[in-house]
Amino acid sequence: MTKLQLFFVKGFTALSALLLALPAAAQDKVEEFGIFDHLSAGLTLGTTGIGIDVAAPITEYLQVRAGYNFFSGFSYKDDVKYRAKGRATEETEVEGKIHLGTAKLLFDVFPFRNSSFHATAGFYIGTDEIITAQNNIPVTAFDSGEGLLIGDYIVGFDKDGIAKATIKTNSFRPYVGIGIGRSVPRGRIGVSGDLGVMFWGKPKLYEKQTGKDIEVTKSDLGSDSDKYFDIMSKITVWPVLTVRVSGRIF
Repeated sequence: MTKLQLFFVKGFTALSALLLALPAAAQDKVEEFGIFDHLSAGLTLGTTGIGIDVAAPITEYLQVRAGYNFFSGFSYKDDVKYRAKGRATEETEVEGKIHLGTAKLLFDVFPFRNSSFHATAGFYIGTDEIITAQNNIPVTAFDSGEGLLIGDYIVGFDKDGIAKATIKTNSFRPYVGIGIGRSVPRGRIGVSGDLGVMFWGKPKLYEKQTGKDIEVTKSDLGSDSDKYFDIMSKITVWPVLTVRVSGRIF
């Protein structure tokens, strides 16, 4: 089973456990929502990872939710060429890791009082490093200026023989979307779904060095620039598709 498959299996298992844990017999209905007069806790699963959050109404037409999404542990390994002292170009295994964990603050607007359709606006905040990569096995006997090859650019080794690179975006990411369902359900248990986009800006590639990061530009990569930058520069948003199971606490 791949890590991605395992992620979704764990997520749906957690959602199912939440449904079973909540008291099914308590079916009292909320007729009206006031300022923070109710509170719900939820578990989410989607393209932002597995998340936990709480939500409260502000008015009948507005609800707010805040929480955190866990999205880490995914990695990809590949062989990358490098140059080192006294040797022809060789290959070493490089591992890339994804870091998309984020905190969120979202506002759901319900334009129709008796409908669960909503528009959502808010933001996510996370680390600016969304992908990090480095060689797993240190390279020995290297000269200054030697390192991993990305196109025509050389990512230099540190004193331990490790070359590190990262792709960064904005850490503050506005969000807009639409959805069905209420974060604070009228009944004791509710299910809702959201579809939208997180705006994180233009991704940039950096070489990590001690105490600082050096940006790698399109001209640095030479002949391979199209392979990396033309694709990366277009990914300025992250699609958000989530399902939320919530239980109203009071």
